[in-house]
Amino acid sequence: MIYEREQIILEIRSFIESLNHESKAGAVVVVEGKKDGNALRDVGFNGEILVYNNFKGIINLVDYLSRKGKKVILLLDRDKKGKALTSKIIRKLDLLCPHDNLYYKKWFVKVTRGKITCVENLSKYCLPFVEN
Repeated sequence: MIYEREQIILEIRSFIESLNHESKAGAVVVVEGKKDGNALRDVGFNGEILVYNNFKGIINLVDYLSRKGKKVILLLDRDKKGKALTSKIIRKLDLLCPHDNLYYKKWFVKVTRGKITCVENLSKYCLPFVEN
């Protein structure tokens, strides 16, 4: 029998593999901070990551994303700040460029059973792995 944590780790691996597939198709993943990006790398994500905190506000981020013309996957934290940022960014993205409509963010919550609220805790929760 697989214990809950091991099951979550297997599902996280599937989640990351799907993100890698999206990235190979041209998608870009947006995270809140540098530690979030590092955590995704630690668990095997090898696609393009944009860090929200590297931009001077939502308008600059959305303008940059709309010029890139790539599908956007938002993986901001589930804390109060992250939820507020997600809402504001989505409203702007709806007008300017394609995005995943929070599919991956919802999948992340489902996969982790709500146990991981900040992306940066992802690598602390599970062992690093390499995509096959």
